[in-house]
Amino acid sequence: MIATPRGEVPVEDLQVGDKVITRDNGIQEIVWYGQNELTGRDLAARPHMKPILIKAGSLGHGLPERDMMLSPNHRVLVASDKTQLYFEEHEVLAAAKHMIGSKGIHTLDVMRTTYIHFMFERHEVVLSNGAWTESFHPGDYSLNGLGSSQRNEIFELFPELQTAEGIESYQAARKALKKYEARMLFA
Repeated sequence: MIATPRGEVPVEDLQVGDKVITRDNGIQEIVWYGQNELTGRDLAARPHMKPILIKAGSLGHGLPERDMMLSPNHRVLVASDKTQLYFEEHEVLAAAKHMIGSKGIHTLDVMRTTYIHFMFERHEVVLSNGAWTESFHPGDYSLNGLGSSQRNEIFELFPELQTAEGIESYQAARKALKKYEARMLFA
């Protein structure tokens, strides 16, 4: 469930033009929305793409409010004294796959899944099931994970993303932790 001005909306019901509540920039309009369906065959060939389940309450303070299923590379906002101490940032983003092993966070063995992505004019942090998570961030890896038609839609909206400089200029909303940094944080 994604927080919008009209209340919480299932992510699969969102569409281009819908407004979403963001942490940093108030209400923002979705400019791109895409889905990526993975079949059992896809997941067998690429098991590293299996979804990550973050159980209700496993992030602390009762968050997320409901079980949340994310793609492995989807990042979650983490804020604590430890993040300030280790990274000199109170808030950082950690990929779901790097949180595996923490209580209530594990890979799901499913026969198929659909990942849903949405994007704004800039990278944003949005409220998902009561926890803050990122909007789609078009890095090399994430763009390559999309189908060519979805990638072309993004390039039509953001032609600058066809270059390394353009990708670099679409900055992440927070410092994104590397695997070893996240492991240290969640140890």
